[in-house]
Amino acid sequence: MGSNEQHHKKKEHSIESRSAYSSKAEKYAQYRWDYAPEAINMIIKTTGISATSSIADIGAGTGILSQHFVELVKNVFAVEINPEMRSLAERSLTGYPTFHSIDGCAEATTLPDQSIDLITAAQAIHWFDPEPTKREFLRIIKPDGWLAILRNYLRDDEVGEAMQDIFTDEYGAVPPQDVTLPEGKPLSFYYSHDQFRTLTYEFINYLTWDAFLGSTLSASYTPSEEHPKFQKFEQAVRHVFDRFSIDGRVTTHGFTELHVGRF
Repeated sequence: MGSNEQHHKKKEHSIESRSAYSSKAEKYAQYRWDYAPEAINMIIKTTGISATSSIADIGAGTGILSQHFVELVKNVFAVEINPEMRSLAERSLTGYPTFHSIDGCAEATTLPDQSIDLITAAQAIHWFDPEPTKREFLRIIKPDGWLAILRNYLRDDEVGEAMQDIFTDEYGAVPPQDVTLPEGKPLSFYYSHDQFRTLTYEFINYLTWDAFLGSTLSASYTPSEEHPKFQKFEQAVRHVFDRFSIDGRVTTHGFTELHVGRF
Protein backbone atom coordinates (compact mmCIF):
# COMPACT_ATOMS: atom_id res chain seq x y z
CA MET A 1 0.00 0.00 0.00
CA GLY A 2 1.43 3.37 -1.00
CA SER A 3 1.80 6.29 1.43
CA ASN A 4 -1.07 8.25 -0.18
CA GLU A 5 -3.41 5.25 0.14
CA GLN A 6 -2.35 4.76 3.76
CA HIS A 7 -3.05 8.41 4.47
CA HIS A 8 -6.48 8.16 2.83
CA LYS A 9 -7.36 5.07 4.85
CA LYS A 10 -6.42 6.77 8.14
CA LYS A 11 -8.35 9.88 7.15
CA GLU A 12 -11.38 7.77 6.28
CA HIS A 13 -11.23 6.11 9.70
CA SER A 14 -10.91 9.47 11.42
CA ILE A 15 -14.02 10.81 9.68
CA GLU A 16 -16.06 7.70 10.43
CA SER A 17 -15.07 7.47 14.08
CA ARG A 18 -16.01 11.11 14.61
CA SER A 19 -19.39 10.89 12.87
CA ALA A 20 -20.47 7.24 13.08
CA TYR A 21 -22.74 7.86 16.08
CA SER A 22 -23.91 11.39 15.31
CA SER A 23 -27.42 10.19 14.45
CA LYS A 24 -27.27 7.46 17.12
CA ALA A 25 -26.46 9.47 20.23
CA GLU A 26 -29.97 9.71 21.70
CA LYS A 27 -30.67 6.03 21.12
CA TYR A 28 -27.24 5.15 22.53
CA ALA A 29 -27.84 7.11 25.72
CA GLN A 30 -31.30 5.69 26.25
CA TYR A 31 -31.01 2.08 25.17
CA ARG A 32 -27.41 0.86 25.18
CA TRP A 33 -26.84 -1.85 27.76
CA ASP A 34 -25.00 -0.93 30.93
CA TYR A 35 -22.13 -3.07 32.22
CA ALA A 36 -22.56 -5.79 34.82
CA PRO A 37 -22.25 -4.24 38.32
CA GLU A 38 -19.81 -7.00 39.28
CA ALA A 39 -17.45 -5.84 36.52
CA ILE A 40 -17.47 -2.28 37.85
CA ASN A 41 -16.87 -3.54 41.39
CA MET A 42 -13.95 -5.66 40.19
CA ILE A 43 -12.33 -2.63 38.54
CA ILE A 44 -12.61 -0.69 41.79
CA LYS A 45 -11.32 -3.58 43.88
CA THR A 46 -8.43 -4.51 41.58
CA THR A 47 -7.11 -1.04 40.81
CA GLY A 48 -7.61 0.46 44.26
CA ILE A 49 -8.98 3.73 42.90
CA SER A 50 -10.03 6.17 45.60
CA ALA A 51 -11.13 9.74 46.23
CA THR A 52 -7.67 10.95 45.14
CA SER A 53 -7.60 9.08 41.83
CA SER A 54 -7.99 10.36 38.27
CA ILE A 55 -9.63 8.26 35.55
CA ALA A 56 -9.53 8.78 31.79
CA ASP A 57 -12.53 7.14 30.13
CA ILE A 58 -11.49 6.93 26.47
CA GLY A 59 -14.24 6.83 23.87
CA ALA A 60 -16.62 7.71 26.70
CA GLY A 61 -19.62 8.17 24.44
CA THR A 62 -22.70 9.25 26.37
CA GLY A 63 -21.07 8.50 29.73
CA ILE A 64 -22.44 5.02 30.38
CA LEU A 65 -19.20 3.90 32.06
CA SER A 66 -18.11 7.31 33.37
CA GLN A 67 -21.24 7.59 35.49
CA HIS A 68 -20.09 4.70 37.68
CA PHE A 69 -17.00 6.59 38.87
CA VAL A 70 -18.01 10.25 39.26
CA GLU A 71 -18.91 9.80 42.94
CA LEU A 72 -15.82 7.74 43.77
CA VAL A 73 -12.76 9.58 42.46
CA LYS A 74 -11.23 13.04 42.19
CA ASN A 75 -11.47 13.35 38.40
CA VAL A 76 -13.21 11.53 35.58
CA PHE A 77 -11.96 12.78 32.20
CA ALA A 78 -14.50 11.59 29.63
CA VAL A 79 -12.62 11.73 26.32
CA GLU A 80 -14.98 11.58 23.34
CA ILE A 81 -14.47 12.67 19.72
CA ASN A 82 -18.14 12.70 18.67
CA PRO A 83 -19.83 16.00 19.63
CA GLU A 84 -23.36 14.61 19.81
CA MET A 85 -22.33 11.78 22.11
CA ARG A 86 -20.19 14.12 24.21
CA SER A 87 -23.04 16.61 24.66
CA LEU A 88 -25.30 13.90 26.09
CA ALA A 89 -22.63 12.88 28.59
CA GLU A 90 -22.34 16.51 29.59
CA ARG A 91 -26.10 16.82 29.96
CA SER A 92 -26.29 13.91 32.38
CA LEU A 93 -23.01 14.29 34.30
CA THR A 94 -21.97 17.95 34.33
CA GLY A 95 -23.62 18.30 37.75
CA TYR A 96 -20.76 16.28 39.23
CA PRO A 97 -17.67 18.44 39.95
CA THR A 98 -15.46 15.40 39.32
CA PHE A 99 -16.66 15.08 35.72
CA HIS A 100 -14.68 16.71 32.91
CA SER A 101 -15.78 16.48 29.28
CA ILE A 102 -12.82 16.32 26.87
CA ASP A 103 -12.97 16.82 23.12
CA GLY A 104 -10.30 14.34 22.14
CA CYS A 105 -9.61 10.79 21.01
CA ALA A 106 -7.57 7.78 22.03
CA GLU A 107 -4.64 8.85 19.89
CA ALA A 108 -4.68 12.45 21.20
CA THR A 109 -6.44 12.85 24.56
CA THR A 110 -5.04 16.37 25.34
CA LEU A 111 -4.48 15.22 28.96
CA PRO A 112 -1.24 16.05 30.83
CA ASP A 113 1.69 13.67 31.07
CA GLN A 114 1.51 11.03 33.84
CA SER A 115 -1.75 12.42 35.21
CA ILE A 116 -4.00 9.33 35.15
CA ASP A 117 -4.29 6.43 37.59
CA LEU A 118 -6.73 4.35 35.52
CA ILE A 119 -7.59 4.34 31.83
CA THR A 120 -10.89 2.75 30.84
CA ALA A 121 -12.25 1.90 27.40
CA ALA A 122 -15.72 0.40 27.00
CA GLN A 123 -17.17 -0.76 23.65
CA ALA A 124 -14.61 1.48 21.93
CA ILE A 125 -11.22 -0.23 21.71
CA HIS A 126 -11.87 -1.46 18.14
CA TRP A 127 -12.14 2.18 16.96
CA PHE A 128 -8.64 3.03 18.23
CA ASP A 129 -5.50 3.02 16.07
CA PRO A 130 -3.36 0.74 18.27
CA GLU A 131 0.18 2.10 17.85
CA PRO A 132 -0.52 5.83 18.49
CA THR A 133 -3.12 4.89 21.12
CA LYS A 134 -0.61 2.90 23.13
CA ARG A 135 1.92 5.73 22.91
CA GLU A 136 -0.72 8.16 24.15
CA PHE A 137 -1.80 5.86 26.97
CA LEU A 138 1.80 5.46 28.11
CA ARG A 139 2.21 9.23 28.04
CA ILE A 140 -0.78 10.04 30.25
CA ILE A 141 -0.67 7.10 32.67
CA LYS A 142 1.13 7.36 36.01
CA PRO A 143 3.82 4.80 36.86
CA ASP A 144 2.10 1.52 37.76
CA GLY A 145 -1.18 2.83 36.37
CA TRP A 146 -4.00 0.55 35.24
CA LEU A 147 -5.98 -0.16 32.08
CA ALA A 148 -9.50 -1.65 32.08
CA ILE A 149 -11.22 -2.66 28.83
CA LEU A 150 -14.88 -3.71 28.83
CA ARG A 151 -17.26 -5.06 26.24
CA ASN A 152 -20.78 -6.44 26.37
CA TYR A 153 -21.73 -9.51 24.36
CA LEU A 154 -25.00 -11.24 23.59
CA ARG A 155 -25.07 -14.90 24.61
CA ASP A 156 -28.32 -15.83 22.85
CA ASP A 157 -27.11 -17.37 19.60
CA GLU A 158 -30.55 -17.70 18.00
CA VAL A 159 -31.39 -14.03 18.54
CA GLY A 160 -27.93 -12.97 17.39
CA GLU A 161 -28.11 -15.03 14.22
CA ALA A 162 -31.59 -13.73 13.40
CA MET A 163 -30.37 -10.15 13.77
CA GLN A 164 -27.24 -10.78 11.70
CA ASP A 165 -29.48 -11.77 8.80
CA ILE A 166 -30.88 -8.22 8.61
CA PHE A 167 -27.62 -6.34 9.15
CA THR A 168 -27.21 -6.17 5.38
CA ASP A 169 -27.48 -3.62 2.60
CA GLU A 170 -30.86 -5.11 1.66
CA TYR A 171 -32.27 -3.55 4.82
CA GLY A 172 -30.22 -0.34 4.71
CA ALA A 173 -27.58 -1.54 7.15
CA VAL A 174 -23.84 -1.61 6.61
CA PRO A 175 -22.62 -5.16 7.26
CA PRO A 176 -20.50 -4.90 10.45
CA GLN A 177 -17.53 -6.44 8.66
CA ASP A 178 -17.61 -3.55 6.15
CA VAL A 179 -17.30 -0.78 8.78
CA THR A 180 -14.00 1.04 8.34
CA LEU A 181 -11.76 0.28 11.34
CA PRO A 182 -8.01 0.47 11.94
CA GLU A 183 -6.08 -2.77 11.87
CA GLY A 184 -6.53 -4.30 15.29
CA LYS A 185 -4.08 -5.81 17.76
CA PRO A 186 -4.57 -8.49 20.40
CA LEU A 187 -5.47 -6.99 23.76
CA SER A 188 -2.13 -8.16 25.14
CA PHE A 189 -0.59 -5.41 22.97
CA TYR A 190 -1.84 -2.83 25.46
CA TYR A 191 -0.49 -4.65 28.52
CA SER A 192 2.95 -5.80 29.61
CA HIS A 193 3.62 -9.39 28.57
CA ASP A 194 0.05 -10.59 29.06
CA GLN A 195 -0.01 -9.29 32.63
CA PHE A 196 -3.76 -8.79 32.77
CA ARG A 197 -6.83 -10.69 33.90
CA THR A 198 -9.88 -11.50 31.81
CA LEU A 199 -13.14 -12.01 33.67
CA THR A 200 -16.76 -12.35 32.56
CA TYR A 201 -19.96 -11.41 34.36
CA GLU A 202 -23.43 -12.52 33.31
CA PHE A 203 -26.47 -10.28 33.09
CA ILE A 204 -30.06 -10.51 31.87
CA ASN A 205 -32.11 -7.80 30.15
CA TYR A 206 -35.86 -7.83 29.63
CA LEU A 207 -36.50 -5.77 26.52
CA THR A 208 -39.79 -4.24 25.45
CA TRP A 209 -40.27 -3.53 21.76
CA ASP A 210 -39.04 0.07 22.20
CA ALA A 211 -35.91 -1.09 24.03
CA PHE A 212 -35.24 -3.92 21.55
CA LEU A 213 -35.51 -1.59 18.57
CA GLY A 214 -33.69 1.25 20.33
CA SER A 215 -30.69 -0.85 21.33
CA THR A 216 -30.51 -2.18 17.76
CA LEU A 217 -30.59 1.33 16.29
CA SER A 218 -27.79 2.44 18.62
CA ALA A 219 -25.31 0.41 16.55
CA SER A 220 -23.20 2.40 14.10
CA TYR A 221 -24.00 0.09 11.18
CA THR A 222 -27.82 0.20 11.39
CA PRO A 223 -29.80 2.68 9.25
CA SER A 224 -30.98 6.00 10.67
CA GLU A 225 -34.67 6.84 10.66
CA GLU A 226 -34.14 9.06 7.59
CA HIS A 227 -32.77 6.17 5.52
CA PRO A 228 -35.04 5.15 2.61
CA LYS A 229 -34.88 1.51 3.74
CA PHE A 230 -35.54 2.25 7.41
CA GLN A 231 -39.14 1.06 7.37
CA LYS A 232 -38.10 -2.25 5.83
CA PHE A 233 -35.37 -2.60 8.47
CA GLU A 234 -37.78 -1.78 11.31
CA GLN A 235 -40.26 -4.37 10.04
CA ALA A 236 -37.53 -7.02 9.95
CA VAL A 237 -36.47 -6.17 13.51
CA ARG A 238 -40.13 -6.40 14.57
CA HIS A 239 -40.33 -9.86 13.05
CA VAL A 240 -37.35 -10.98 15.17
CA PHE A 241 -38.89 -9.40 18.26
CA ASP A 242 -42.22 -11.14 17.71
CA ARG A 243 -40.45 -14.45 17.15
CA PHE A 244 -38.62 -14.37 20.51
CA SER A 245 -40.85 -12.25 22.75
CA ILE A 246 -43.04 -13.60 25.54
CA ASP A 247 -45.69 -11.33 27.04
CA GLY A 248 -44.29 -8.35 25.15
CA ARG A 249 -40.65 -8.74 26.19
CA VAL A 250 -37.56 -10.44 24.84
CA THR A 251 -35.32 -11.90 27.53
CA THR A 252 -31.70 -11.48 26.49
CA HIS A 253 -28.75 -13.13 28.20
CA GLY A 254 -25.44 -11.35 27.91
CA PHE A 255 -22.12 -10.94 29.62
CA THR A 256 -19.64 -8.18 30.31
CA GLU A 257 -16.09 -9.16 29.45
CA LEU A 258 -13.52 -7.27 31.52
CA HIS A 259 -9.78 -7.10 30.91
CA VAL A 260 -7.82 -5.36 33.64
CA GLY A 261 -4.11 -5.03 34.33
CA ARG A 262 -1.16 -2.66 34.64
CA PHE A 263 0.79 -1.20 31.77
